[in-house]
Amino acid sequence: MLYFIFIAIALSKNAKMDINLTIGLDFSDNSYMEFFGNFSKHYDELQQNGLKLNIAQHLLPCYSCYTRHQFKEQEKHCLGGGRYCQYSDYVSGQTILKEFLLQQCVLEVLPQHYLNYTIYFGQQCKKSSMVACSKNYFTNHNISTEAINKCIEDSFDKSEVVNQEIKTNRILEQYKKMEYNQTSFSLYLDSSDQTDLTYNEFLQKLCQKYTNVSISFCDHAETPVKQVENANANANTSTNANPLEQVFLFIFALIILIIAGSGGWTLLNKIQFGSSLVPKSRIAIPKLEGDHIIQEDDI
Repeated sequence: MLYFIFIAIALSKNAKMDINLTIGLDFSDNSYMEFFGNFSKHYDELQQNGLKLNIAQHLLPCYSCYTRHQFKEQEKHCLGGGRYCQYSDYVSGQTILKEFLLQQCVLEVLPQHYLNYTIYFGQQCKKSSMVACSKNYFTNHNISTEAINKCIEDSFDKSEVVNQEIKTNRILEQYKKMEYNQTSFSLYLDSSDQTDLTYNEFLQKLCQKYTNVSISFCDHAETPVKQVENANANANTSTNANPLEQVFLFIFALIILIIAGSGGWTLLNKIQFGSSLVPKSRIAIPKLEGDHIIQEDDI
């Protein structure tokens, strides 16, 4: 029985957590870059221990598309016949939407590459030839895109016998249902808004979620903020301790000197007093015997 209890305890400690991290993004905004750069150091371990990363991309509505043709005609800046739209001054909305599909499929198929790829894309590709720039990342890192391309292809509704640009898409439909309408980076941990926290404060919040799972940077119970605080506290303690230590050593040395001096003085007195008790030569000491002095010769 005890054997099974120990196994149950071990399994509970290593059980995966169910934690949702939702990140809201807008194509025209790059404020996510700093967070992604920091989070990329921890994501693999967190993802392996139950963290689910959800992406919400900001889509634009096309109200006139339904009015004009009920989403049945192709639109330059839209997919799904106008169900999902984006806009930019230097690239078509369709190109942006297809990049959304690619990024989401990287997250689903090769999650270990998602953050690094999106960082690369944000730094290198947003105002260049996006498609060619994107391909360069996978080529330079020797990453096969076969599974990614299949994911993109499968995301379109196969039951609709129409042009792909008019088909509904499960990924973009998911973004549409999330109704993310902000134009900047947002961060939600299990539906709790963490956008305004510093990265270190966010890590502390995240570590509190992992109660039964061992996470390397949480196990030591000191996120970078705590490490800095504890280092400062230790420095202050050390600084305050030095003067006290010096005072203690001075008092201790003074006590030793007093004891040594007192002992030496006592010893000196004993030596001087003892020397007066030493008998002198018998010739020099007269002895009284009755009424006369007995000289040495009389003995």
